[in-house]
Amino acid sequence: MKAKIGILSEELARKRMVRIAEGKVTSEEPYPQFLFESLAALSQLLSNENVELLNLIAREKPNSLDELAEMSGRSIKDVTDAFEALSSKGFAYLDVRGMESRPIALFTKFEIVMGNNFTL
Repeated sequence: MKAKIGILSEELARKRMVRIAEGKVTSEEPYPQFLFESLAALSQLLSNENVELLNLIAREKPNSLDELAEMSGRSIKDVTDAFEALSSKGFAYLDVRGMESRPIALFTKFEIVMGNNFTL
């Protein structure tokens, strides 16, 4: 599944919210699912290693973070930290069923739009 990511300064995001409140822009218009203030902030989260981790989860469907760490060749701490960062922003989640916690990747493809390329 593809995530639409917007790079938008806090000031422009506020202006858009005001325009929505004034009824000048409808919130149903196409808009990014995720907003970041800069490409640098986005690249910290979606580093090559973290995108590879999302792809590995989607492809191999590991049954736990321990199994994911083993598959990726990374330490459990590194995988856990990366997964927590990805899940905190909505790119992944843990499917908890009883005693099992299976990592799920929600997105493996990304579309990035800059501030001037979507309706403010």
